[in-house]
Amino acid sequence: MTINSPVTNAPQYYINGLELAYLTATTMTVAPGRCRDSTNSNDISIGLPLNVAATQTGTEPVAAGTGTVTITTSTSGVAGLDTGTIAASTFYAVYAIGDSNNINPGTALISANLTSPVFPSGYDMKKRIGYIKTDGSANILAFRQDGVGLDRWMWYDASIATSVTAGSSATYAAVDASASLPSSTPTMVNWACVFTPTAAGNTLVLVPGTSTSTNGYASASGAVGAVAETVNLICPTDSPNTTAIKYKVTGSAVAINVQAYLDQLVVTPIA
Repeated sequence: MTINSPVTNAPQYYINGLELAYLTATTMTVAPGRCRDSTNSNDISIGLPLNVAATQTGTEPVAAGTGTVTITTSTSGVAGLDTGTIAASTFYAVYAIGDSNNINPGTALISANLTSPVFPSGYDMKKRIGYIKTDGSANILAFRQDGVGLDRWMWYDASIATSVTAGSSATYAAVDASASLPSSTPTMVNWACVFTPTAAGNTLVLVPGTSTSTNGYASASGAVGAVAETVNLICPTDSPNTTAIKYKVTGSAVAINVQAYLDQLVVTPIA
C-alpha cells in the first residue's frame, strides 16, 4: 500500500536509553541513547549510528559519537564537570549535551547548576537525564538508576539522612528533605525508616507535607516493644522540601532517610 499523505507528528519530549550507572567514587557512565533537547527543538544522540539520530522535524541528524560516555569528576567540560571542582555533599545534574550545528558528537557532563550547565565550546543543546550526589568527601554516592523513558527511580546503596534522626513527635511534624532530594518538585520517595516502639502495635505514620489525612499515606507497626523496626515506606512528597512529608510516631526515636526517589524527567505538560 502506498501512503500518499503521511501523518506528521509534532515533536515530543522523550528519552530512549541514556541510563546512568555508578562505576567508582569518581566515575559514572551514560549508556548510548537519544533524547529531545530541553527546548523540544532537536534531538541529542549519544553513541548511536547517525541514521537513528535524525530529528523528528526531518532535518539532518545531529552527530552522535560512539559508545558509552564515562564521566570523570576530575575532568573539566566534556565527559566531566562543566566548571569548577567537585564539591562535597552536593547534588549534580547529569546532562546529555549536543551541537545543533552537527559538528561535535553528542556527549554528557555534570553540573552543580540543576537547571542549566555551562556549555563546553561547540555545544548548545542540553537535556537533564538524572542527578547524582556526592558524600562528605566529594565522592559520588553509589547508586542504581532504574526505569525507562521519562520516569526513572534513583536508588542509593546507603540511604541519605533527612532532618529527622531521632524524632519522637506524637503529632504530625515536618520532615526536612532539602539535603536528601535534588528538587522540590513533588515526587514519590522510598523512605528508609528505623523506629523503636515502646509497646507492640505502636505505629509510625507518614503523609505528604501539606496533607490533612488522619489515617496517613504509609505506616508501619511495631511487633515487639523496645525492639527496633526497620522498614521502607513509599510516600509522595510536597513542595518545598523543607516540609516534604510529615511523620508521627507512637514510641521512641525514629530516623527517616531517603533510600530512593522517582525522577520525573519531564515535569511540564506538552502543548
